[in-house]
Amino acid sequence: MAQETVTTNAADAVLSRKERFFFSLGDFNSGSTGLVTAVYAVYLVANGLKISTAAIIIMVGKIWGAFAEPIIGTISDNTRSNFGRRRPFMVAGGALIVFSFALLFFPLYYLDGAAFKILIYLTGYILYMSTLTLAQCPYIAMGAEITANHDERNKMNTLRTIVSFLSSLLSAGIPILLTESLNAGNVSVTTFSLVMIFAFGTLYALPTILAAVYSKERVPVPLEKYKFSIKEFFRPLKVKAFRLTVIMYVLIMICADVVGANIIYMAEYGMNIDFSAFNILAVMMAAFAFTIPLHNKLMVKFSKAKLYRIGIPLYIVGAYFLCFYPENWNQYGLYLVAVVIGVGMCGAQNMPWFIFPDVTDIGELKNGSANPGIYGGVMTFSCQIITAIAMGLAGVALQLSGFVEPGTDANGIVETVIQPPSAVLGLRLTLFLPILIFVGAAFFVSIRLKISPERSKLVTKILHLRRENKLSEMTADETAEYEKIQKELY
Repeated sequence: MAQETVTTNAADAVLSRKERFFFSLGDFNSGSTGLVTAVYAVYLVANGLKISTAAIIIMVGKIWGAFAEPIIGTISDNTRSNFGRRRPFMVAGGALIVFSFALLFFPLYYLDGAAFKILIYLTGYILYMSTLTLAQCPYIAMGAEITANHDERNKMNTLRTIVSFLSSLLSAGIPILLTESLNAGNVSVTTFSLVMIFAFGTLYALPTILAAVYSKERVPVPLEKYKFSIKEFFRPLKVKAFRLTVIMYVLIMICADVVGANIIYMAEYGMNIDFSAFNILAVMMAAFAFTIPLHNKLMVKFSKAKLYRIGIPLYIVGAYFLCFYPENWNQYGLYLVAVVIGVGMCGAQNMPWFIFPDVTDIGELKNGSANPGIYGGVMTFSCQIITAIAMGLAGVALQLSGFVEPGTDANGIVETVIQPPSAVLGLRLTLFLPILIFVGAAFFVSIRLKISPERSKLVTKILHLRRENKLSEMTADETAEYEKIQKELY
């Protein structure tokens, strides 16, 4: 077998298996978002806060994280060091994750009054979002800089997707089991806290650090630095292709975050099943995983935007039956529903970050500068702001529907409650309506993003020729296609 080599030319760079593995491993940290989204509202309620208060804490923390994104993106874009401009931040962010988890999951159920709890948990969430941004924003930007080779990017992003999937399964699955045990009174709040802090905190810290140590940036760094400004912040949004990608990403993540924040309560109070919700999640994620290799093969021939939307109808239909599954039907039919959702959501969840390097290349082609850090910052900023507001409103709506918060006794054991029918309906609508409205809208937005594999390769070639001052070598057909790209994607 031929030895894989790492070349110095970013456009031709073929990554070694070692570098591809460790860089992709850094995406394991992305699972922390799913974990915190899934369990944090439940955890805060178990510590004596109202569901609406918990939602507002999460909303404020996410908004803080949103404003941190473009700032960290700008700072990392302007960093020049022997260790690169992204990796120092990844190491620092990874190292601080455990400390943020310690404050985030500090047990306070035994205290009376809400003010001190709100202060501690809000501070913890702000610290968590800061460290996550410090680690993830440069990591996302580095995904466009580790290689400019279109096929290599697809291979790397496929492996990152697999890592992200495994992280999501572990990050949601185990906490769901723990949270079910917590709500059933089999696990105390203190035990739950220790597992979150030491097991999951460490689990998210190490991959980010290893990704920084074993990877390198290859795309040329611009000679000129820039200062953060509102004008610079909005500059990526002037690129049509990036603007559409942001909208597609935000619409999907609104659903993912709102559903993730309420799925545990939905499983407990809104679904009449005799088995753990983890079983449904496992089937859903297995179907999701089996769809990833299919998408990887199809990306060679088909537009990533088409793969993004192709499963959306299945996603919406599956979500409806998950939320309004008839009581007189066999409950094991929910496994089939889980398969439909897993297959349907795969493209919509994954493709925005497969598309990201392509649109940052188009942005460089239009604006003349390669600063994917600010692009990643803008993308996640937009997502954090809008999903934060959506999650806050969802929590308030659930409170207004009559949701009854379960109490916690002096030993940290959560008491059992029965929800009124209005709260059960509120849970179901909170899950289904965002998917119907926002995922449906995402389908039509994606039609306007006209990026094909051939176009992505041409953009990469044009950038390389421009850096070498050889644009005159373009053929007539390439020049004509370049003009179409300017018209449709600029």
